[in-house]
Amino acid sequence: MYAQLPAARFFCHPAFLPLAALLLGGASLTGCGEPDKTTDQPATGKAAKAIASANGQISVFVDASTGMRGFMHPNAPGETGSQFQRTITELLSNVNGQRAANQPAAAYYFVQESTPSNPRALRPTTYAELSNTVSTGIEKPALGTEMPTMLREVLKLQKGKPGAVSIVISDFIYAPADPKQTWKVKTDVKDALSEASAADLAISVFAGTSEFRDKFFPGNRTHFQVLKGSRLPYYVWVLGQPAAVAAATPLLKPLMGAGFERVSYNLPAPPAAVFEHFGNVGEWYVAKTGSRQTQPLTLHVAKGLSRQEPAEFVVALDLTNAPAAEAASLPKRLQLDEAGTGATLKKVWAARDEPKAPRSPGLPTYTHLAKVHLERLPGQKAATLRLVLPRTQPAWVAQYTTLNDSNIAAQGPKTFLLSEVLQGVQDYYDQQPASREVWALPMRVQLAD
Repeated sequence: MYAQLPAARFFCHPAFLPLAALLLGGASLTGCGEPDKTTDQPATGKAAKAIASANGQISVFVDASTGMRGFMHPNAPGETGSQFQRTITELLSNVNGQRAANQPAAAYYFVQESTPSNPRALRPTTYAELSNTVSTGIEKPALGTEMPTMLREVLKLQKGKPGAVSIVISDFIYAPADPKQTWKVKTDVKDALSEASAADLAISVFAGTSEFRDKFFPGNRTHFQVLKGSRLPYYVWVLGQPAAVAAATPLLKPLMGAGFERVSYNLPAPPAAVFEHFGNVGEWYVAKTGSRQTQPLTLHVAKGLSRQEPAEFVVALDLTNAPAAEAASLPKRLQLDEAGTGATLKKVWAARDEPKAPRSPGLPTYTHLAKVHLERLPGQKAATLRLVLPRTQPAWVAQYTTLNDSNIAAQGPKTFLLSEVLQGVQDYYDQQPASREVWALPMRVQLAD
């Protein structure tokens, strides 16, 4: 049980009363020191549709090569289909359902081999044909396209389409034709992604496993194996401008349940707000635009700070859509970039563990709380603090990686050189904060006028 949090000090002035609106749904104070009342809900339902409406076109690309047939196979009457078929069919349905929300019509493509006679690696199709192929099986599988070529062509197609989001579905097995060149895998991936600017591209990689019933073609180019239900990994890559990929999250729910892993690059920070109904010290208020807190979050400190009269504030974070491992590890891993102010991160904890949660209507819309302590603003100048989640390689990447997949049935669900593929993504962001940070939430602190 946590200790009782100190009472906050507020100004009893009308300009400072409606101060705790949430980022994607808010709460406001009804009077000086009174409990807040929830006035909006989190980004679900109508709010989620409003966010998604900022998106451009969504395009879905399904690898229809021979190597994918084990995931997409015919099923006998009464069979439920593979995990891949059930998940991807639901995902395609979600994307197609955007038509009812006045979204741009989605585009659908098969990924096939690019040849001199037919150089198109991406063959346009329809929702009906693509969904039917996933659910009933690949009748005429194509030869595969090398993964870097696939990524490059997807990004070329996406170029010049603001807000466009590309969803790419494949086993993402890749090795150069020359086995002596496998050390280049990460470079090939990095070069392919360089078709787009790293500053403007977000990438989320979802990993799932599914029963596989067909010939498996090893990445190290040894003889195929016939599998009869062994579980193998498949991947869904989501690429687009950071805000667009974040806004597309509601469509990706089939990929966010138990049994799925994820790693993301260059996504915005999770929804956040500064609460003013508990845990606060000092005299300050939060800037608002209309009924919502301004972005970035901005605190106005009413008078000079000192060790004797510091400011403390609680930031609420919503990691509902974050990977489970990320949310679970946040209290231990979250850091504060204090921007030369000497500010400290006093405590990070799960909102469900907050004793006051039952009396704080806004808390159920958030998953975590972080308390910041600030004693000075050097030179009385504004400073931008940042809550930062440092990047580490998720444990599942090593677990899903193999250097030799010639006997995959004996190894369990693994992908040839997966860690090298994702290292290529990491290297692509080498000059960007995304190479070091999963996300960062800026918070501007300045003296009140």
